[in-house]
Order: sequence, then C-alpha cells, then structure tokens
Amino acid sequence: MEFIKQIERIQILNKLIHEQRTGSPDELAKRLGISRRQLYVYLEYMEDHGLKIRFSRKVGSFIYSSEQRLEIAFKFEVLNIKNQQEVFGGKTIKNNYLCCF
Repeated sequence: MEFIKQIERIQILNKLIHEQRTGSPDELAKRLGISRRQLYVYLEYMEDHGLKIRFSRKVGSFIYSSEQRLEIAFKFEVLNIKNQQEVFGGKTIKNNYLCCF
C-alpha cells in the first residue's frame, strides 16, 4: 500500500503545483505528511522525468516553469484465464522445475 500512498502524494503535489498553491516548502511537506527532505526527493523525481519546477517567492508557491503537466494513471483489473494468457504471451506459466536431490 505504500506504493499507492506515494502515487497519491505525487498526484496531490502535481495538482497543487499546477494551481500554484503549495505554500512554503515546510507547509507543503506538512500538508503531504512527509518531511521537507522527502518533499525535495519527490520534486527531484518529477524533475528527473522532465518537469521544470521552481519556487516563486512572488506567488509563494512551487510552480511549473513551462506548460508541461504530469499525468498519472493506474488501474487494478481482475484478469480471467484468457487475459492472463495474453499478458504472459499466450503461455500459462507453471512450475516445471525438476527436483534434483
């Protein structure tokens, strides 16, 4: 579930940056329930993926320096046997290891 929590934080962070209402780094970290250092790790991660982010003292918020925006999408789906075979390239994976003791 930690993965989902991280995705949710990035989604909230993206929304707040886009709307230019993050507040100070300390306020934003508190709002996200993380440390200030963790906040900068998230921002660095986003920048590593091509987003240009900076803090604007005039606005009092982190802002995107360009018109880019992050989109995050994921889904959970229950797969039937046919779907599973498509995912595994048409093969059903079985434990075919021989015991060699």
